[in-house]
Amino acid sequence: MSQKYDDLTLLSVRSAFDHLQTTINRALQRIERQSQLNNTELFSEVKERRKLAKTLLLDKRLIHLYRSLSNTPSLSISKDESLIHCAMNSSIITHEGDEKTIQFKLNDNSYSLQFADRGGASISYYGETFKSSNLSLFLESGEEVLTIHLDLEGEQEIISEQQITRFIPGKWIYDIIHAYETLITSENLKSIDSSYSDEKLEILKHRFGIDS
Repeated sequence: MSQKYDDLTLLSVRSAFDHLQTTINRALQRIERQSQLNNTELFSEVKERRKLAKTLLLDKRLIHLYRSLSNTPSLSISKDESLIHCAMNSSIITHEGDEKTIQFKLNDNSYSLQFADRGGASISYYGETFKSSNLSLFLESGEEVLTIHLDLEGEQEIISEQQITRFIPGKWIYDIIHAYETLITSENLKSIDSSYSDEKLEILKHRFGIDS
């Protein structure tokens, strides 16, 4: 009799707990829906800002700039190295813990890029989970104007709008676009020069038995 009573008591407790949990979940859902409705305008503006950043390819441009400055310290591109010239020079790279910071100048404006690696941990952001690594752009004043979550160790990055977690538009956008186009154009010019170098042309002639 005691065993049956204990079983009934356990079932009653479980039933009461399940009912309480369901009630709490429904209440939280109602509160969240109401909060979303109360802030619809804000969320719409954030969505538009993210869409603008993606349309301008700022995530792609920032990653390319970061990699270029990381791979070539004190990067400097002269006017004859690119059809579109952007004064870019003296990058200073510093490491502190899991953070890597690159200081550089674009058209006499000072910026810094900061890559923070959280050791493979993950975070949840607006219902989506990302590796807790972020790449941020700072102005000389210290203001953080663009941040994206990503994994630079992967072979390819596909950045969604939700991974743009900070975007404050400003004149800095022109510098980043200008720098990106300068880098890409410079790389393309070097590729063309390499493809048509005297050495490669001589090799091509030799392979096909063509006299100079």
